[in-house]
Amino acid sequence: MSDQLKNRIVGTLVLTALAVIFLPNLLDGEKRRLEENFATIPLGPVALPQGVPEQAFEEIALQPDAGTSEAAPEPAASAPKAGNTRNADSAQIASVKSEPNTPVNSSTLKTGWTLQVGSFRNAKNVTKLVNELRDKGFRAYSVPSRPIEGKINRVFVGPDVSKSKLEKEQLRLAKATELKGALVPYKATDI
Repeated sequence: MSDQLKNRIVGTLVLTALAVIFLPNLLDGEKRRLEENFATIPLGPVALPQGVPEQAFEEIALQPDAGTSEAAPEPAASAPKAGNTRNADSAQIASVKSEPNTPVNSSTLKTGWTLQVGSFRNAKNVTKLVNELRDKGFRAYSVPSRPIEGKINRVFVGPDVSKSKLEKEQLRLAKATELKGALVPYKATDI
């Protein structure tokens, strides 16, 4: 074999090897890497720092209705130890007196209204009526939310802040279902 043929074969092998190595990188273009950012979920609950005394938290009493006597909350009172600055800071925080709460005027609070359509002991009747009213476009719900067989379950339409809107809804209810419904104050605690 001549030297010229050997050089051509070696040159062809080198060019082929370079093409196999670098050509896929040139054809793929710029590689984009997506980094997924996941928030880490803690393995357990984070504990409060040790040494937080109970005196650092002030007990607050709920404000009674207007017209009854006010009960002012009592701040926690304890003398801090001389050598412990952490307890001294927490005692200072606890000794801050809160301002007395202003009495709530019931005339300034807006009350909601709702239409009571009926009361039933049969859970199937409650579910049927609620579904029927929802199909006709009313915002119907029952108290309790899952009817209990044998107990009194009430069906309502609403609630709304505007009494006049519910009076119009009451007329629409009477036309659509021949049920009158009684306008009653809305109690969010019933649900």
